[in-house]
Amino acid sequence: MPAASHSTPATAFPRTQRVGILVFPQFEPLDVWGFIEAFSIARFIGTSYADAPALPFQIVLISNECRPAANGASPAPVPAPVASFNGPRVAPDLFRDEALEQPLDLLMIPGGQGVGTLLMDPDTAAVQALLQWVQAMDQHVAVVTSVCTGAAILARSGLLDGRPAATNHQAFGWVAGFGPAVLWDNVSRWVDAGKYVTSAGVSAGTDMAWHLVARLAGRAVAETAALAAEYDWHRDPAQPIFYPQQAAVPSS
Repeated sequence: MPAASHSTPATAFPRTQRVGILVFPQFEPLDVWGFIEAFSIARFIGTSYADAPALPFQIVLISNECRPAANGASPAPVPAPVASFNGPRVAPDLFRDEALEQPLDLLMIPGGQGVGTLLMDPDTAAVQALLQWVQAMDQHVAVVTSVCTGAAILARSGLLDGRPAATNHQAFGWVAGFGPAVLWDNVSRWVDAGKYVTSAGVSAGTDMAWHLVARLAGRAVAETAALAAEYDWHRDPAQPIFYPQQAAVPSS
């Protein structure tokens, strides 16, 4: 009787994690591009590590616009380019409502001049629609993050109530007004509160992005990717590199 054949099972790599980034007119460019750089170079570096998926991350840009109704035989609509602060444009991959139909693992909301426009829109129905979408996405993804004043959107949606969170130091008082029940931290460069991870202003979001890469794909991938990017990663969120004298006192 022939011996039984035993094959070695293939390594069960984790699946690729999809990172969704909301883009809206006048978003802060570095909030988005620093995040993209960290995750996209980690996607490349991840191919070298047996304990990470071959392509650990995929970036998906989400327009703040909803998908228009289909128009007969016309081609399927695609999101319009979105202008960031001072003009550079990005081409979103999905309409906002389409994101709820897609497998996504992480949602990031950037800051920028456009945050105030979104939250103080005279069209209160539009504001509520955005907040309801954020709340729905919270049920759809494993991690919710914000950079800079993007925390105002999370705060206004109620997701940060009773949780520690960071935001732009110079806009601290303004952002805190959108979430009086949030445990605001005006010192840390970023705050990891489990599902909710928030950063201070602009460049702090890139440091937080590397932290998230380490958390989601392993420290080795993050360290090697940051080195490949020649990025001076500030790994300790409790040691801010920028702390203006005019920063508000943390809320109690």
